[in-house]
Amino acid sequence: MWFFGAVFLSQFPSFAKEVLHGNEQVASMLLVVFSVGIGTGALLCEALSKRHVEIGLVPLGAIGMSVFAVDLYLSSSVLLPADALGLREFLGMREHWRVIADLALLSMFAGLYSVPMYALIQMRSQPSHRARIIAANNILNALFMIVSAIGVGALLAAGFTIPQVFLVTGVLNAAVASTSSCWCRSICCDSSPSC
Repeated sequence: MWFFGAVFLSQFPSFAKEVLHGNEQVASMLLVVFSVGIGTGALLCEALSKRHVEIGLVPLGAIGMSVFAVDLYLSSSVLLPADALGLREFLGMREHWRVIADLALLSMFAGLYSVPMYALIQMRSQPSHRARIIAANNILNALFMIVSAIGVGALLAAGFTIPQVFLVTGVLNAAVASTSSCWCRSICCDSSPSC
């Protein structure tokens, strides 16, 4: 999730300027939409899981992240060039609303993906080792963010556009979603006698 999120967060300023033809207010709005989407997904996760650790939301979250990352590519790659748009002008153009919706939904599904994972880590770890396990998880997250920065840099240097980088990220995430679905099924089956 941090690999995925870092790709998008690192590209918002350039995406807003070069692809969406917006100013710094548009870039800030993208950050707000992304943050609100993750928070909404986290709250939705609590409602859907009925206050239990529901690892079955992880594949759903991963699939949604991929679907809306690919649709973000589709919706942003057809935008016509324009002068630098302020936030009001940007929001006044109907074609930008699909981009905003894609961004909000992919971040909402990221919230659905991450909350059960962190809850599972805390639930499955012994109290005496919990702090070390969470610290190790944070180190892995930081490494994945570094790898994402290197990967994005390599793709951009190879001539990929920012929407194409989002497409590659969505496709890679779909591959991870297929493996996490099998992993989540094995976790659920281990903890449920009815499986």
